[in-house]
Amino acid sequence: MTKRKFFAGFAIIAFVSVTLLSINSCKSDSAPAEPLEPISLVSPDTAISRYFGGDSFPVTVKFTTDRPINWIMGLTDVDTLIDSTNYTPTYADTLFKQNLTTLSPRQNLYTYTGTYHVNVNLLPFSVIRYKISFQAGSATFETGQNYPQGVVSYTKEFKVNVR
Repeated sequence: MTKRKFFAGFAIIAFVSVTLLSINSCKSDSAPAEPLEPISLVSPDTAISRYFGGDSFPVTVKFTTDRPINWIMGLTDVDTLIDSTNYTPTYADTLFKQNLTTLSPRQNLYTYTGTYHVNVNLLPFSVIRYKISFQAGSATFETGQNYPQGVVSYTKEFKVNVR
């Protein structure tokens, strides 16, 4: 009878140990270091910034997707009417445009870094709007392609209030 109790106790302890070990192994050790969004604005670090005419500020944008990036583009539009409710941006000026299909191997992660100079002649309370976008993927599926078929595109906007 004592042997049965010993083996039953050993079996219970072994079962509880394996259960606790499997539960603890499923827990995540830490949160991901990078945000999981297609376009991350690193600098400026907010969607609305304030600068004076004549200032320069760095622009750093991270692009992330599950397909190789075809191109990235940043457009700007200056609103000097100071009427945000009735103003429709046209994004007539290009901040940057880069074709990334020439990279070998093709990349699904890319970081753009540049500097934007605020025009010294802009009136206070003007608004500079930015539209950052990219396109990735392929409409056709080729042999050996290790990503989903289809083209995706994303857009993110931010603005600078001139003081």
